[in-house]
Amino acid sequence: MNKRLFLFWGVLVAMVVVVGGSYLIWNKYFKYDLEKVYQEAERRYVEAMTADTYGGKTPQETLDMFVEALRAEDIELASKYFMLDENLSREKWANLLANVKDRGFLGKMSNDLGNYGDAGDVMEGYYTFSYYNDDGTVGLQMIMRFNSNAGVWKIESL
Repeated sequence: MNKRLFLFWGVLVAMVVVVGGSYLIWNKYFKYDLEKVYQEAERRYVEAMTADTYGGKTPQETLDMFVEALRAEDIELASKYFMLDENLSREKWANLLANVKDRGFLGKMSNDLGNYGDAGDVMEGYYTFSYYNDDGTVGLQMIMRFNSNAGVWKIESL
């Protein structure tokens, strides 16, 4: 009986030592500090948004600059008028515009965007340009968003 009791307490103490030691090692060397990761991501985001100065002081000015870049077939410049995505990239927009250019529709796109229909504030910091089909239905909406870090309007979606 003493041998079983001794074995029970020995195993229990060994488990406490292993679990406690593992916890201390985890906290010292492997702990994932979520707050620190968030603060670093936020710092990178604010830094990137502050450096993102392509765009106009008004939604119309940004639209005009974007259309001019399309007419010049400058895909790289045109993509810079889009808002950065969650990865701080505009790659999807550059690829989309390159695809439009490869298909030979860049001129048509620039002409269509230059002849917008209704425009208006959606809410503070957002602006929408609507483009209508011949039958009067909305064919496209371009949503603009104000980048308060850089003080310019950017294209959020097209």
